[in-house]
Parts: sequence; C-alpha cells; structure tokens
Amino acid sequence: MRNDEGALAVAQTSRHHHQHSDVAPPPNVRALLRVGNEYFLRTLDRLAVMHGDIVSALVFNAIWTANVKHITNSGANSNFGSMDDIPPDSVRRPISVLALSSSLRIPYETVRRYVQDLLKQGLCVRLGGKGILVPAAVLGRPLFRHAILEEVPNFLRFLSDIKRCGFDFSPYRQAHINTIALPADGSPPVNVRALVRVSLEFIMRGIDTLGRIHEDDLLKGFVFTAIWTANVRHIAAGAENLKYGALDALPPDEMRRPVTVTAVAGSLRMPYETVRRNTLKLIRQGGAVRVDGKGVIIPRDRLDVPAQIEGIRESHANFVRMIADLHRAGFDFRNY
Repeated sequence: MRNDEGALAVAQTSRHHHQHSDVAPPPNVRALLRVGNEYFLRTLDRLAVMHGDIVSALVFNAIWTANVKHITNSGANSNFGSMDDIPPDSVRRPISVLALSSSLRIPYETVRRYVQDLLKQGLCVRLGGKGILVPAAVLGRPLFRHAILEEVPNFLRFLSDIKRCGFDFSPYRQAHINTIALPADGSPPVNVRALVRVSLEFIMRGIDTLGRIHEDDLLKGFVFTAIWTANVRHIAAGAENLKYGALDALPPDEMRRPVTVTAVAGSLRMPYETVRRNTLKLIRQGGAVRVDGKGVIIPRDRLDVPAQIEGIRESHANFVRMIADLHRAGFDFRNY
C-alpha cells in the first residue's frame, strides 16, 4: 500500500498526466515524441556512464530528485539556481525504498539492493525510519558538478530539436520575473542547477509513463523504446519528421531500419543477455518482429494501440510542463 509522502507524490504526478490525456494532441505530436525520446535516451546514457549501471543510475537520480521535488515544482527552485546554491540537507525530504520502487516501477527487492550499494559507496544516507537522502555534499562533488555542465548542451539540443519540429514556444517568450539571459559566449547559465532539476524531473516523469504503459516492466519498456527510436532515427533527424508528425501518421514498416540486440544493449548500457531476454519477450508478445536476420523493428501497428496513444498524450503534456517549469525557473526563451 502506497501510504508515505513519496508514494503520494507519485500518485499525484500520475493524476496530473491523466488530467491532460483527453486534450487533443497537436498535429506534430509524433515528430516531437521522436526527438523527445532521443533526448530521453541520451540522458539515460549519460547517467548510466556516470554510475556504470543503468538501474543504479535510475535509483540514485530517483532519490535526489524526490528529495527536492517540492523545491523543483515551486517558485523556490530559483532560490537554489546557481552551481553553488545547492539546497541544504535541512530542506531535503527523504524518500522510502517502497516509494522509490513505486516511482521507478522496479521490484522492491531490486531497488533495496541498489540502495544498499549506494549507501556503501557513500552516495546517500539513511535517516532513521524516515527514508533515504542524497546529501548536498555529494551533489557538490566535482563529478556531479561536471555532470550538470554536460547536461546543459544536452537539453539545449532538445529545445532546438523540438523548435525544429514546430513546438509552440510563444507562451514562454515573454520574460518571467526569474528570467536570466543566456550567456552570449555559450557558457552555462547562472541558474543552471534550477534548470537541471527541471530537466531531470522531466526524465523521471517519462520513466513513470514508460513503466506504466508497459505494465510495470520498466526494462522491457526501455528495450521497446530503444528499438523503435533506433528504427526511425533517420526520420527524426531529417526533413520527413514532420511529414509523419500527426498522431495517425506513422512511418510505414518498410521505412523502419532494423536494429540488432547488440546495438540496443550498447545504446542502453544494459547487459546483452538482459536485452536479448526482453527482446524475445517482445517478439513472443507481438510487440517486435525480426527482419531477415538484420535485426528487429517495432512494427507500425504496435505503436498505434491504446496504451501507446495514451503514452503519447502524456509525453506531450510532459513536454509542455517542462517548458513551463523551465520558464518559471528563469530560462530565457526569447530566441525560441
């Protein structure tokens, strides 16, 4: 039973998405989703490189984002905006292992084991019976400061990509009271921590959506997403992305480029056997098909089912929420 504060926040986030799921998606929604998934997978790759393991990375980032969710999702985010303005431990809220398991849709025992590893590494602490917390001192280490600097060009690329796909930035171009102009020399913005907190919240909400539409089988959801994203990467990067932008305008299967299990394992930084097992599961369930020894594709008809449509609607709502949150945190959208 989800009865702690962290689990309640997960439930509230899910309700927030469902409130937007009946809104008609824009005519470029699939174009946006393709480049959005590229950003999602790039970010997961960076996190996996830092931690050496995708699940360890997910658990660590789920902890620290939950610790400061109440700050990130409020006007107080800008108060802790600069590289040296890390929210102190006194304002961080611990999260239980049960709530982490619920938010990540990963089995409790798996999450508990990874939390134990993080505790041994000194990357988080247990606060009695209250839960787990990543201390401010950890997030101030050179490794994590460098990671923040690396994240800036990643999410700037994402913003440029959704601009190319016709995302409507017009509601956000007027400066907010917190807006800080982007440095002309390309250096990180002054409010970089506030912006990165927003971007990681976006990623964590995406993980929640992905896990739910794949019936709490998050690793299978990752493999499914990595396959179909690779199948249409050439479309997402080209002029035809908007041609196949609408909800009912999916590229035909003959345009999809098969991807091997080895390539998927490499892109996700997951063990080959884990990816192979989940790929076989998808094939048995009809979610993926082999193509003449060249690899696998997610066929068009598997991306046009109710669960996937709901995921698209929620993902678009997530995009809009991220942009609004970046605007409130002081990102300068005047050139978008």
